[in-house]
Amino acid sequence: MVTDDLASSLDVLEFKNAHIYLKAVNAVFTPAHGFSAVSTSADFPVLECVTSKCRAVISLQGAQVLSFIPNGKQDLLWLSPLATFKTGDAIRGGIPLCLPWFGVNRRQPELPKHGVARTQMWTLDDVSQDEDETLNLRFVFSPNDDDLEAFPYPFTAQLEVSMGSELGLTLSIKNEGGDAMPLSFAMHSYFAVSELDAVRIEGIAGREYLDNCQGLARFVQDQELRFDAEIDRVYEAVGACQQIHDGSRKIKIDGEACDTVVIWNPGQTLAAGLADVGPYFRGYVCLERGMAFGDELELAAGEAAQATMRLSSN
Repeated sequence: MVTDDLASSLDVLEFKNAHIYLKAVNAVFTPAHGFSAVSTSADFPVLECVTSKCRAVISLQGAQVLSFIPNGKQDLLWLSPLATFKTGDAIRGGIPLCLPWFGVNRRQPELPKHGVARTQMWTLDDVSQDEDETLNLRFVFSPNDDDLEAFPYPFTAQLEVSMGSELGLTLSIKNEGGDAMPLSFAMHSYFAVSELDAVRIEGIAGREYLDNCQGLARFVQDQELRFDAEIDRVYEAVGACQQIHDGSRKIKIDGEACDTVVIWNPGQTLAAGLADVGPYFRGYVCLERGMAFGDELELAAGEAAQATMRLSSN
């Protein structure tokens, strides 16, 4: 078990055919790897996990998976070449964890978008390895006093990341207070694609969606979704499995208790105003899983919610 101040206590952990290294982010994502010389905190910590099945990089801020490369395959995830790594700032790419609310908090719209957990440090609480050499890391998070002053619902969150030939995320959130707690969340996955114009999404045909580009008006997905402009759509109560068809590659997303599907790409016009996206918007599609909008939860005192998402590719 690894606890306390990871940055001061961990250099490398060794397992059977697996290593976990604590590194500064600018030692992992460099200009030589296609990343700009971004404004980066020199001590911004990430974990580089190398196993017999994959390589992954996870930020301790937000417990955010930034990269997942199964052996012999491409990275499933997109991390912006213009991403900045500053303590307290959101990281553009990978899998941000949006909680305890997703998007704009509709009860308190003045609160920061996508909650408080993605921009704060999580603690690496446990590391284990399965018999098949899948590596499991468990992270935990609790809000600070400032968070609780703005959002007066004490809670704890836990994320287990399982890294084998596929990537698994199991997110648990528990209401630690005495009052019912409103909860929405999303695992905001950015998937790397080779040609945005040719991408197809399987698993949403015939579903109703809320179009955030048209004031959350409700429509039916009766035509194939094309990424020829900004797309920002919320599909409620979908669950099941989706696939991103990217040429000959298929990325599969499935899970349990994360029934909301959100699909987003900013398109050229919006991307031009996003300093950490710019011309690179064609390199990704967000297909997020969570519980939000009509799927939002209310946790009774002491109640917990748990959701699992699995990602793989051919």
